[in-house]
Amino acid sequence: MKVLKWIFIVIIALFAILIVIGFAMPKETKMTTTEEINLPPAKVFHFVAGFVDRTAWDPWIKADTAVQCMFDIVPGYIGSKYNWDGPVVGKGSMLVDSVVFGSYILNQVSLMPGKSIPEEWMFTPSGNGTLVKWTITMTSGSPFGRLANKAFSGIIQKTMNGGREALKTYLEANGVQLSNLTEIGIEEYPAVEALTISAVVSQQEAAAWYGQSLGKLYPAIEVQNLQPQGAPFALYEGYDPATGKFTMTAGMPVSAGGRNAGEIRLMKYNSFLALKGLHNGPYDELSVSYGKLDNYASENGIELSGAVWEFYLTDPADATNPAQLLTQIAMQLKTK
Repeated sequence: MKVLKWIFIVIIALFAILIVIGFAMPKETKMTTTEEINLPPAKVFHFVAGFVDRTAWDPWIKADTAVQCMFDIVPGYIGSKYNWDGPVVGKGSMLVDSVVFGSYILNQVSLMPGKSIPEEWMFTPSGNGTLVKWTITMTSGSPFGRLANKAFSGIIQKTMNGGREALKTYLEANGVQLSNLTEIGIEEYPAVEALTISAVVSQQEAAAWYGQSLGKLYPAIEVQNLQPQGAPFALYEGYDPATGKFTMTAGMPVSAGGRNAGEIRLMKYNSFLALKGLHNGPYDELSVSYGKLDNYASENGIELSGAVWEFYLTDPADATNPAQLLTQIAMQLKTK
């Protein structure tokens, strides 16, 4: 009996020591890992927040070859969710709770009903790339929960380190595309009057020249008491492969009554047929959409004239997310 008594006392003492140690430990246990990725913050952010190819790098999912994943992607990221169920990783879900586009993500990870673990991502410009910081925080009010969190933190940290390396390898090998092309088809564009400025430019000069030209067109519209009648556009014509230059026209559709003024010209364009598509995404990915439209034209025997219009349906000043920029591309057809 004395032996049993002493065993009981030792167990109680150990139990008391564990409670004291547990209460002495912090409620929060944080695991953090960082990595530099040679891509812009907006693209890395979009890849992580949009659950793009998450299964290609997620260290827990990759550890379970039999896992089943289901994704529910919501425009704007917040509310997007993915669920998993596997013999190794078990059941769980991740919900995008809040974001600051291009710089911050807060996900809520649920491994059991009624309890979630916050997963945070921060994206900071670093040279030509992005410094990514990934943090998981486990919280417990009980001493044994704190001890358990501390005990598992090393394993979780090691897994996160492997995940961040897999993320870097995948992104730098495959890149990220923010844009997509929809509404491909043939459309007739109506005749239009527009105040315009034209010049021969290179691809490298085009964006800056276009911005400067719009800065001249808007004041001219006010001076002439005109009303805008549609989205601003750019018209590309006469590409010269020898010089890499083309004639670019910056234009703004206006109400009747416009006139020439210095370099500004009033142009009256006839209606035309075009192969069109809606480019949803940043301007620096327009070439991807052009490639898709060129392929569509080739596959469907559509003859293009070489003249291309871009109608800018979104004001860049109103788009904090470049993936939300809308540009309608109209590749003018050859006239017969």
